[in-house]
Amino acid sequence: MKRALNNLFRRGEANPIKILCLGVGLAIGLTMLAEVIFEQSYDNFLPRLEDTYRITEQYKSSQEDTWRPYTQTPGATAPGVKRYCPEVEAATRFTWLESGMHLVAEDQREVTANALLCDSSFFDVFPRRILIGENPHTGLEKENNAYISSRLAETLGTDIVGHTLTWKEYPDFKLNIVGIFEEFPENTHLPRIDVAVALPTIGQVRYDGRNNWLGNDSYKSYIRLYPGTKPDQLTDNVKRMLETNLPMEDLRKNGADYDIGFQPVGEIFSSSDYNRIMNIVFLAFAILMLAVAVLNYILLVISGMVNRAKSIATYRCYGAKSADIYRMILSESALHGLLSLALAVLIIFGIQDVVQEQIGHSLRSLFPPSTVLVCVAVTAFIVLLCGVMPGYLYTRIPVTYAYRRYTESKRHWKLGLLFVQFLLTTFFVAVLTVISLQYRALTSYDPGFEYKDMLYVSLPGTTKTEQQRCVQELKKLPEVSGVTWGYQEPFEHCSGNNVYNPETGQEYMNIADMYLVGDDYHKVFDIPVIEGSTFTPHLSDTVARQVMVSRKFVERMRELAGWTGSPIGKTVNITEHKGPLTVCGVYEEIHFGSQIAESADERPTVMFYSPEPRSYLFIRLRQLSPEGMKAVQKVVEETMPSQEKHAYSLALEMNSLYDGILHVRNSIFFTGACILIIALIGLTAYIRDEISRRRAEIAIRIIHGASVGSVQRLFLSGLLKIALPAALIGALAAWQASLSLLQLFAVKIELTWWLFTGCALAVLLIVWAVSSALVLKAARMNPTENLRTE
Repeated sequence: MKRALNNLFRRGEANPIKILCLGVGLAIGLTMLAEVIFEQSYDNFLPRLEDTYRITEQYKSSQEDTWRPYTQTPGATAPGVKRYCPEVEAATRFTWLESGMHLVAEDQREVTANALLCDSSFFDVFPRRILIGENPHTGLEKENNAYISSRLAETLGTDIVGHTLTWKEYPDFKLNIVGIFEEFPENTHLPRIDVAVALPTIGQVRYDGRNNWLGNDSYKSYIRLYPGTKPDQLTDNVKRMLETNLPMEDLRKNGADYDIGFQPVGEIFSSSDYNRIMNIVFLAFAILMLAVAVLNYILLVISGMVNRAKSIATYRCYGAKSADIYRMILSESALHGLLSLALAVLIIFGIQDVVQEQIGHSLRSLFPPSTVLVCVAVTAFIVLLCGVMPGYLYTRIPVTYAYRRYTESKRHWKLGLLFVQFLLTTFFVAVLTVISLQYRALTSYDPGFEYKDMLYVSLPGTTKTEQQRCVQELKKLPEVSGVTWGYQEPFEHCSGNNVYNPETGQEYMNIADMYLVGDDYHKVFDIPVIEGSTFTPHLSDTVARQVMVSRKFVERMRELAGWTGSPIGKTVNITEHKGPLTVCGVYEEIHFGSQIAESADERPTVMFYSPEPRSYLFIRLRQLSPEGMKAVQKVVEETMPSQEKHAYSLALEMNSLYDGILHVRNSIFFTGACILIIALIGLTAYIRDEISRRRAEIAIRIIHGASVGSVQRLFLSGLLKIALPAALIGALAAWQASLSLLQLFAVKIELTWWLFTGCALAVLLIVWAVSSALVLKAARMNPTENLRTE
């Protein structure tokens, strides 16, 4: 190790470059590997994870042959399963109260928190230590009681227990803090829970469906079984529960059916096709990044054999055995590995904000002690690999080379390593191009409504007078071309309701219900009305019974209900709405929410009229600009002073649906750029080594009249024989990987041969340019300089 330290900056061995490349490779590779471990550890913190299950709904209508699964259930499902099935040790349910809830403490400190409504057995199924406060079995039984997380307690202080928090938008709604629970870790499928509010509080904020057996499916329900019990053992009792409490006979008469299932909590994250494939992608990229770094290190070591051959042979003259040579090379690789690991740590923590933004969670959760041990073990294996392979080649250097020049090229080794690097570089460039084009396709996808020049403002907590005044003042702004309102955010999926036949009870289909919209909704969002008309506000009695439907709604009703002719004037019945409802207009198909395949919503949509602003104001600007946004924000502040409201860009929210894709793209870009740079460093080392080895040949050729171009071709022809097949194989591998990736999206780009050909040619062009520049410099040298040492 002392010798390795003394030789660290020895000329001609490029040790700093080796350490830099290996350090960058370790930083990226180990971070991606840690992310894979993090995602594989989802929910592992739960004791008895193997006995914990999520209750799912399964529904089949008369028009479907397969079951449709849902991850939410009615309120009575979880306690019902506990009551009917003795195999169930504990059962719980929870539902959202508010995401990003603005809470005000008694001393006027404000915090933003995620609040869930949880029943009293919540911490039985999801155990967390209660750091301060009463037992949740009693604490979560009383209305307005709440427990806060240790994370939120760091902001508010532990003395908040026994005091109240006020919902800023609704000053009459107060929460009594009765305890503090240990914060849930980040590797869980559960939403971030800052405040757990007693479930009986639900009646103060919305419909109380705790005892519903059918409908109001807004609860996440879970059970924990006794050890050794399997969900199959619950089948008979679950069937008895459903037959007793649900109108199962009526459902079957109408051709429908209903059941519940049990999904292991440990499989929830991995059951997502998107999560599973992205996990494979990150694992592959981690392995490839580490492989490129190792191959480049070995290539640089082999390229330095010409300079080290004499010293190695001299050691052997003085009695050094193969084991001594191995020990010497391993010592150097160990030193380089330690320095590279230290550099990797510095890189990770130096760009930790960027890393945390890309992965979506903290470095602390990414590198727990167990993962750190894995990373150290991987680094040790890499160090061993970087020492053993070069050590094998060094031990084969004969003693006679102590007395003459070492000219063996090891060219096949170098070309083999370059082949792999060129292949991986082409692969990354092509995959990066595909993901970049796919991200652009998603963010530029036409969902059937205009959103790029739109702003929206959340209305809860403001008065009707403030809302109406705000609408009137916004319409006066010259920057504003239209104002409307609606219940549904376009970047979220709609709730569902069923279209049914009131006479037979037969259900036709499930639709995406947009609920209430305001004046000029279709005009502001530029949604084409293809038949009929929009709502008629001046006919107050009529408009209350009107519904507008999408084109697909009409097409489906023609198939299922036998509609013929114009749909205008036809009546429909939709659950949760008093019918019959008259169709007054048909609009072109629109798509709310994400276009990721497993979450894309292809259901027909419907909407109803509201004469007053509801939930959200939508403001369309003539052109989105900072000035226009400031003008709108000023009006919002002046007209709704009771609450702190902000105007947000709808385009930003729509684009944020694909932040995960953007983060993957950025990760691949950074990884691909590093691989390309490392590959070029290896290429440079190979070219310089070949030039050094063949400098006499170059000089003689130049003296005998060879042109600079012919000397370049001498080197490049052999190199391109390696680069061309490598780029081809890399492009084909990228094509196969891209086919799998695109299956994740409902909207996808077309994969063409010229896309991958272009990526391969781009890599070859870079290789050719760098190689030509290096050979050109050698070819232009004075031949006598190259022959002086011969």
